[in-house]
Amino acid sequence: MRGWTILIGTFVIGVVVGFGAANRGPALIAPYVHKTSSGSGEHIEGQVVRKQREGNRLLVRINTAQGPMLVTFTQKVADFDVLLDPGDTVTLTVPGYATFVEDPVFERIKAPPAKSP
Repeated sequence: MRGWTILIGTFVIGVVVGFGAANRGPALIAPYVHKTSSGSGEHIEGQVVRKQREGNRLLVRINTAQGPMLVTFTQKVADFDVLLDPGDTVTLTVPGYATFVEDPVFERIKAPPAKSP
């Protein structure tokens, strides 16, 4: 009888832990997993038209084939401010095209070709 009690108790604990991991697990590990590892997202390429820094955020206007985008950066603002210049071609990974995007993932930043004299 004691063996069955241990077996049923172990099964119930396993079910509870399984449901808890399925429901709360993704929210707990999301900050530690890189955004591009999820595989979901659309690669959008466009050209930087203008950038403007406002305190602790950077606003960047990008022209894409789908239309204009206003991209807002709130993380690594100083780095992106130095890295991005008008005329650069960027490739972003976003869930889908949107006019306003916050903190997208950069796939590539390509400077315009240098003009020869």
